[in-house]
Amino acid sequence: DNLLPLAVPVGPTGVSLDFTHGARSNVALIDELGRIVLNASRIAPGGACVFFPSFKYADDVYERWTKSGALASISAVKDVYREPREASALEQCLRDYAVSVRGDGAVTAGKPRGAVLLCVVGGKLSEGINFKDELGRLVIMVGLPFANIADAELKARMDHLDAGVGNQGRGRAYYEALCMRGVNQSIGRAIRHVGDYACILLCDQRWGACGTSASRTKAAKALPDWIEQRLVVPERNFGEIQMRLAQFFKARTRQS
Repeated sequence: DNLLPLAVPVGPTGVSLDFTHGARSNVALIDELGRIVLNASRIAPGGACVFFPSFKYADDVYERWTKSGALASISAVKDVYREPREASALEQCLRDYAVSVRGDGAVTAGKPRGAVLLCVVGGKLSEGINFKDELGRLVIMVGLPFANIADAELKARMDHLDAGVGNQGRGRAYYEALCMRGVNQSIGRAIRHVGDYACILLCDQRWGACGTSASRTKAAKALPDWIEQRLVVPERNFGEIQMRLAQFFKARTRQS
């Protein structure tokens, strides 16, 4: 199979991955995410796209990784790029990322080929850019990108959908559908043709807790069928995820 979606409910040191809005600023959680990206980057060839729920959170994580040394560790394995907020800088960012991934003469001697691109769900890179082949061998989805429910325009839309007899719940359904559309657009950037292959790490316990492979969470059920049917939930710990990741890319290497 050319697609391996993995639910990642815990990290390498056993920290539970709860990226809900009230919990995601936890320093231990952000550090654990850094270890996940580092470990996966050591295994996955080519390009890795990490999708954050917002620019603000992506900035917070980047700042913490810079202070903790996690960014330096990841950069020792793959070059690291950030999605720019300015549309005018996007083309150059993508060009540099592609050069690092393909090793077109710009990779430091002795450094493994590849790059990590830190992206944002709802940004330009999650909607209009295709990361086919080596540009997107690994996709890491950080949490679930729910919009700010306090946003006035969103709240008005939800209230309008709930108005009237029998319509209660339609607003919430719309809110959840917005989130899953963002997820599906982002993870769909990688598999772009029949011969393409990629691994997807869905980092949050809401995708499935360890030992619950027999049942699907609400979030997992909202994935496209072709992804949900392949979704693997670990039985015990992060070690299983690391092992499956290594086996997946080793098998693809043998086939190429």
